[in-house]
Amino acid sequence: MNFEEISALYHQSFFDLIGQSRAIHLEHWRGEHVQRCSLLSIKTGGCSEDCSYCAQSAHYSTGIDREDLMPLDQVLSAAKHARAQGATRFCMGAA
Repeated sequence: MNFEEISALYHQSFFDLIGQSRAIHLEHWRGEHVQRCSLLSIKTGGCSEDCSYCAQSAHYSTGIDREDLMPLDQVLSAAKHARAQGATRFCMGAA
Protein backbone atom coordinates (compact mmCIF):
# COMPACT_ATOMS: atom_id res chain seq x y z
CA MET A 1 0.00 0.00 0.00
CA ASN A 2 1.15 3.50 -0.68
CA PHE A 3 0.65 6.55 1.51
CA GLU A 4 -2.51 7.70 -0.29
CA GLU A 5 -4.18 4.29 0.15
CA ILE A 6 -3.26 4.17 3.83
CA SER A 7 -4.50 7.73 4.33
CA ALA A 8 -7.81 6.89 2.62
CA LEU A 9 -8.29 3.91 4.97
CA TYR A 10 -7.43 6.03 7.99
CA HIS A 11 -10.02 8.63 7.10
CA GLN A 12 -12.90 6.20 6.45
CA SER A 13 -15.67 5.97 9.00
CA PHE A 14 -15.43 3.21 11.56
CA PHE A 15 -18.63 1.52 10.35
CA ASP A 16 -17.44 1.53 6.74
CA LEU A 17 -14.27 -0.23 7.87
CA ILE A 18 -16.31 -2.80 9.82
CA GLY A 19 -18.42 -3.51 6.73
CA GLN A 20 -15.36 -3.88 4.52
CA SER A 21 -13.63 -6.16 7.02
CA ARG A 22 -16.74 -8.35 7.20
CA ALA A 23 -16.84 -8.67 3.40
CA ILE A 24 -13.16 -9.63 3.28
CA HIS A 25 -13.65 -12.09 6.13
CA LEU A 26 -16.57 -13.77 4.34
CA GLU A 27 -14.49 -14.10 1.14
CA HIS A 28 -12.05 -16.32 3.02
CA TRP A 29 -14.09 -17.80 5.87
CA ARG A 30 -17.73 -18.77 5.67
CA GLY A 31 -19.75 -18.09 8.79
CA GLU A 32 -21.29 -21.54 9.05
CA HIS A 33 -18.12 -23.13 10.45
CA VAL A 34 -17.27 -22.51 14.09
CA GLN A 35 -14.23 -23.97 15.81
CA ARG A 36 -14.96 -25.02 19.37
CA CYS A 37 -12.07 -24.48 21.76
CA SER A 38 -11.67 -25.20 25.45
CA LEU A 39 -9.40 -23.30 27.83
CA LEU A 40 -8.13 -24.73 31.11
CA SER A 41 -6.06 -22.97 33.76
CA ILE A 42 -3.60 -25.66 34.83
CA LYS A 43 -1.84 -23.36 37.32
CA THR A 44 -3.30 -20.21 38.86
CA GLY A 45 -1.46 -17.38 40.58
CA GLY A 46 2.09 -17.27 41.85
CA CYS A 47 3.66 -16.13 38.59
CA SER A 48 7.22 -14.90 39.11
CA GLU A 49 6.83 -12.03 36.62
CA ASP A 50 6.39 -8.55 38.13
CA CYS A 51 3.45 -7.31 36.03
CA SER A 52 1.43 -4.88 38.16
CA TYR A 53 -1.64 -5.19 35.90
CA CYS A 54 -1.85 -9.00 36.11
CA ALA A 55 -3.91 -10.88 38.69
CA GLN A 56 -1.54 -13.87 38.38
CA SER A 57 1.57 -12.05 39.67
CA ALA A 58 3.03 -13.28 42.97
CA HIS A 59 4.32 -9.75 43.67
CA TYR A 60 0.90 -8.26 44.44
CA SER A 61 -2.12 -9.02 46.61
CA THR A 62 -4.72 -9.71 43.92
CA GLY A 63 -7.38 -11.60 45.84
CA ILE A 64 -7.18 -14.79 43.79
CA ASP A 65 -6.51 -18.15 45.36
CA ARG A 66 -3.24 -19.69 44.23
CA GLU A 67 -3.46 -23.19 42.81
CA ASP A 68 -0.44 -25.39 42.12
CA LEU A 69 0.14 -27.12 38.81
CA MET A 70 -2.73 -29.47 38.03
CA PRO A 71 -1.79 -33.17 37.97
CA LEU A 72 -1.41 -34.68 34.50
CA ASP A 73 -4.28 -37.14 34.96
CA GLN A 74 -6.67 -34.26 35.70
CA VAL A 75 -5.46 -32.34 32.64
CA LEU A 76 -5.94 -35.41 30.44
CA SER A 77 -9.40 -35.98 31.90
CA ALA A 78 -10.36 -32.36 31.19
CA ALA A 79 -9.02 -32.65 27.63
CA LYS A 80 -11.03 -35.82 27.01
CA HIS A 81 -14.14 -34.15 28.42
CA ALA A 82 -13.60 -31.12 26.18
CA ARG A 83 -13.27 -33.38 23.13
CA ALA A 84 -16.44 -35.25 24.11
CA GLN A 85 -18.22 -31.87 24.29
CA GLY A 86 -17.11 -31.05 20.73
CA ALA A 87 -13.92 -29.05 21.26
CA THR A 88 -11.36 -29.38 18.48
CA ARG A 89 -8.68 -27.37 20.26
CA PHE A 90 -7.61 -27.60 23.91
CA CYS A 91 -5.62 -24.68 25.32
CA MET A 92 -3.87 -24.62 28.69
CA GLY A 93 -2.83 -21.57 30.66
CA ALA A 94 -0.26 -21.61 33.45
CA ALA A 95 0.65 -18.55 35.52
